[in-house]
Amino acid sequence: MKALLATLALAWRLAVPYFKEKQQGELAFRWFKIHLQERWIALSLLGIILAINVAQVYLNVQYNAWNNRFYTAMQDRNGPVFWYELGFFTIIAFLLIASGVIEIYLTSWLRIRWRDWMTQRFINRWLANSNHYRLKTSYGKTDNPDQRIAEDISDFITTTLSIFVQVFNTVLTLYAFSRVLWAISSAFPYSIGGFNFSTIPGYLVWAAVLYSIFGTYLTHLIGRPLIKLNFQQQHFEADFRYSMMRLRENSEEIALLKGEPAEKKVFGNAFQRIVANWYRLMDANRNLRTFTSFYDQFSVVFPFLMLAPAYFIAGSTMQLGVLMQTSQAFGQVQGNFSIFVTLYGAIANWKAVLDRLTSFQQAMSAAEVDAAQPGVALKPVGGDAIVADGTVVALPDGRPLVRLDGASFEKGDAVLISGPSGIGKTSVFRALAGIWPFGSGEFGIPSNARVMVLPQTAYLPLGTLREALAYPNPVETYGDADVRDVLSAVGLGAFIDRLDDLSEGTNLASRLSGGEQQRVAIARAILAKPDFLLLDEATASLDETSEAALYQLLRDRLPQAAIISIGHRSSLRALHDDLIELRKQDGGPAILGRATPIAVG
Repeated sequence: MKALLATLALAWRLAVPYFKEKQQGELAFRWFKIHLQERWIALSLLGIILAINVAQVYLNVQYNAWNNRFYTAMQDRNGPVFWYELGFFTIIAFLLIASGVIEIYLTSWLRIRWRDWMTQRFINRWLANSNHYRLKTSYGKTDNPDQRIAEDISDFITTTLSIFVQVFNTVLTLYAFSRVLWAISSAFPYSIGGFNFSTIPGYLVWAAVLYSIFGTYLTHLIGRPLIKLNFQQQHFEADFRYSMMRLRENSEEIALLKGEPAEKKVFGNAFQRIVANWYRLMDANRNLRTFTSFYDQFSVVFPFLMLAPAYFIAGSTMQLGVLMQTSQAFGQVQGNFSIFVTLYGAIANWKAVLDRLTSFQQAMSAAEVDAAQPGVALKPVGGDAIVADGTVVALPDGRPLVRLDGASFEKGDAVLISGPSGIGKTSVFRALAGIWPFGSGEFGIPSNARVMVLPQTAYLPLGTLREALAYPNPVETYGDADVRDVLSAVGLGAFIDRLDDLSEGTNLASRLSGGEQQRVAIARAILAKPDFLLLDEATASLDETSEAALYQLLRDRLPQAAIISIGHRSSLRALHDDLIELRKQDGGPAILGRATPIAVG
């Protein structure tokens, strides 16, 4: 019971915020439009759906009473009543069909609005303050966030609505048909071994309840493994997709290394986990389906087995219509008490989806807490230099990586930071960019200064070359003449007439070499005109001559900007004015201090 309550509490916290959303929304259907707070739109749609279910329960009660009249008319060979009841059935059937169609339409409407809101909320949290990066570096168990946003949210909303409406309908149906069955029980003489069951108030209701409890308990025992297996299946499927996506993103490197056999082995291992878990799912589903199928089939005849002795007893005046009405009411009560049996498979999958979404939320909350904790802070200061004294950049586990003592980077400077791989150079850049909070102290950054980092792997968004050059700003930010000029200046003049070309698709990175991608990144920096430009081996894919030309271009086009570089090539020294060499100090963190002028000649 504690586990059930905990699960319901998680589902409540995940679902309810949408129905409290105060942001304005638009409800539009053809010519009709109305603007309301989103919560009132959501609650109105849900209220109408529930009202339709109330109407459907009422219609089913009328249909139950119709069973008595219709079959009694058939038994009595009463033609006029038979044809009248057939007309009545037509009306009931039409109303049930119409209400069902409307319910499906409104449910779909509510689902897409809810999914839109929830998806935007998750995406906003995932992207805010570089949480996506922190989740990747510190919360490795949060696998495949793309799947959790794209698929799990949709599955959660669909299943939650379905289960909620079914439970609501079940409660109403149980109330309505329990009353019907209770009333019939008192007037239904039924004896076994001389004991008259009609002396037990509502004995038919209790018989249905006991039968349902027995079936529910066995279903839980048989189907319990499905919860874990469904969770694992989603995890393995996502890992398999991700491994193939990795090949697509790195196809050139893999082809050059002739790595296809190794990748095939990775795919095979990932897919075998899917297959192995699928077989376990098959076994669990087979066991559950076998029991529920038998239970469902036996449920059809169970009420007749109970009622037959009373119907066939000598001197019984019970008519066929009463028997059919009782059987149908019994089936409704028993069936609705057995909702757990019917929904167990869906609930097992729903629980797995719920766990994935709540663990994702918890990871994002932890990342937000980490971001708010005291760490490496960025503090606006006066002057024209980034300064740091006593600032420590650490690993996520708290171990000191680099200590900055008296470090200063003036606008207009060109400083090269060198040192062995893994010593912490890139982490210093991450901290300066505000995405690496691990450590202590602060960086003093001139007020309103723009800091831009160019990593070794240049990122090109999906879209046109013009959009890649402007990223992350809108394309309208820069004039056409400026874009064409800078593109030509970085050595990509051949692409000037293809700035808006999408004839080969939106994946620009797949059509450009590593060097060309780095040229695009340099062009982007020139257009953005940052005050401090940090290059993390951002020209490593270029030959030394081209690298020197691009550095000179940066010095010419951004004369007021500080250029701070990380690199290992000896040729980089001639392209900078000052040098900082990082070295480990007695097993402790590396020290990054004042820059030393590079000797010329």
